[in-house]
Amino acid sequence: GTLQDDVQAAVNGINRLLAQRGLPTVDVARHRRVFAFPVRDYYTALGFELEKEDWHRLSHDFIEAFTQDASRALFRGALPALETLHARGVAMSILSASEQTLLEAALAQHGIRRFFAEVRGLDNHGAASKLDLAKILFASIGGPYDDVWIVGDTTHDKEVADAAGCNCLLLAGGYQSRERLLACGCPVLDSVAEVPAFFGV
Repeated sequence: GTLQDDVQAAVNGINRLLAQRGLPTVDVARHRRVFAFPVRDYYTALGFELEKEDWHRLSHDFIEAFTQDASRALFRGALPALETLHARGVAMSILSASEQTLLEAALAQHGIRRFFAEVRGLDNHGAASKLDLAKILFASIGGPYDDVWIVGDTTHDKEVADAAGCNCLLLAGGYQSRERLLACGCPVLDSVAEVPAFFGV
């Protein structure tokens, strides 16, 4: 949702699961209005009866559909943005609610792993929270964090930034609506392509 344009793939994946259960499907607009962390809350809001489901199986079935979706691609302008920031000596790392192996595979597929000093993903497909991962990443970075920015696409990214004591920049082309992001009170851009200019790079 920040570098990879995969919201349609996520919608396609969740719709497969919804249709299997006879539940109403969603479009991208509704997904952006409802999506939340932990992702279990999102599933509940869409009508899944999680007390009757095997959460690990449900997560696996979603990831299987998601990873097979051919619509996933880098956002337009993502690669030039990374190249510009890297050339200017901006240190970058990845903090993601994706499972680590899946995350590494996506970075390799897009040919962008080389831009990141560290890559931190979860050890499962549950997409619960990035707060614990952030503690590990920020411990390795070392403070102070006045010049550290989390660039993300969800209100959870702002929560993580607040917990870490760093800055946050949100992008409106991902998993949550611009209105929800603006309510966080931090800068919101339309796309990752605008990030270098935001930092004056």
